[in-house]
Amino acid sequence: MTQDLTTLQPLRPTLYRLAADGRSLDFLFAQCPHCQALSFPANAPGCMHCGHPVDASAQVTRPGGGTLLEYVTLHVAMVPGLPTPSIAGDIRIAEQVVEEGVIGVTDESLLAPGMAMRAMAVPLASGEHYGCQFVPVDASGGRS
Repeated sequence: MTQDLTTLQPLRPTLYRLAADGRSLDFLFAQCPHCQALSFPANAPGCMHCGHPVDASAQVTRPGGGTLLEYVTLHVAMVPGLPTPSIAGDIRIAEQVVEEGVIGVTDESLLAPGMAMRAMAVPLASGEHYGCQFVPVDASGGRS
């Protein structure tokens, strides 16, 4: 039985929220009123592309995910609570927006640059929050 994630709060509420399916995440972007480009996170004070000020009314929600650019297995915890070994990668989440994320597989052989990734909610040990973890998307649109 899987945990009901709707009872938990996002660890980073300015970055993501639970999607309608109750398992995957939606990302919160700011859309620039000047150049229309997306910036991440949504609470950035200005557009990362042209520098124009961005206000809260310009926030847009998009399905969390993207394209895997590169990845590495970490044998040292880079942040508190990160189990080792873990795989981290750079994921293009929007045009000209690349973010680092934890990848929810244990074997690099399951990954390849260019593959589609989906951001999924992962319950945290606190029992109060969920975090973000990227997983490969298979051809049918589900998780690998």
